[in-house]
Amino acid sequence: MHIVAYDFDGSLAMQQPLLEAQGIHLSLQSMRQFERSVRLWASPTVFCKMANALQPLSGERAISLIGSGDYHHVSLALIAQFTKPLTVVLFDNHPDWMRPPHQFHCGTWVYSLARLPQVQRVVIIGLESGDIEADAFKQGDMESYEQGKIVLLPYQPVQVQADTTDYLSSRLHHNLALGITEVLAQITTDDVYISVDKDCLRAADARTNWEQGSMPLSTVTAVIRALRASKQIVGADTW
Repeated sequence: MHIVAYDFDGSLAMQQPLLEAQGIHLSLQSMRQFERSVRLWASPTVFCKMANALQPLSGERAISLIGSGDYHHVSLALIAQFTKPLTVVLFDNHPDWMRPPHQFHCGTWVYSLARLPQVQRVVIIGLESGDIEADAFKQGDMESYEQGKIVLLPYQPVQVQADTTDYLSSRLHHNLALGITEVLAQITTDDVYISVDKDCLRAADARTNWEQGSMPLSTVTAVIRALRASKQIVGADTW
C-alpha cells in the first residue's frame, strides 16, 4: 500500500522523518497553492481545481496523509475517485453531516459523500462533540440517516431527538469485541475506505485544533485490523 502525503499547510513538509521516508512507498505532493482557498471550505470551482490537482488514487491502494482536520472535506475528492461500491468507515469526533449551504465544507462533506453513487453506506465512529446531541441532531442529514445510508456509532452514549430512538451509542467503549462485531455488521460491501480524524482520540494519544474525543488509539487500530482481516481496504486517509 502506497502512502501519499498531501501537504496543504506546510505541516507535513516540516516533519523530517516523513521527508526521509520518501521513495517507492511514500510520495509528498505540495498542495500549498490551496492552503487558504480550501481551508475549512471551498467554492465549487476551487474544489474542482483542487480535486484535479490531487495525485490519483483509483486503481491502487493508498493511504493519504493530510495533516489538519481543517481540510477533511478533501476526503470527498479522494473517495470520489473510486468507482466500485464501497463503505466508508469514518472515525471522527464530529459527524460532518450538516446540510449545506456550503457543499464543500469540513462540516458538511459527509452530506455530499452520502450522495455519491458508489458509496453504499457511511459508518461514523466516535461522535462526542455534541453535534448530534438533543435538537442538534435534526440539523444533520436526516434523510441519509433514516434511509440507513449513514450509521452513527458514538463512543459514549448520546441523547438525540430522532424519530426512532432517544439515544445512540456503540459497544466499543464497554466491550471491544462486541463493538467490532457491531461495526462489521453495518458493512454490506467487500470494499472499504477508512478515514480517521484524530480529533476522535483521547488527548493522551493525539493533539488537534478541534474538540477532542476520548477514544483510545488502541480501539481505532483494533477496528482497522478487524476490517483488514475481513474486508478489502481500498484506501484510507488520516488528518
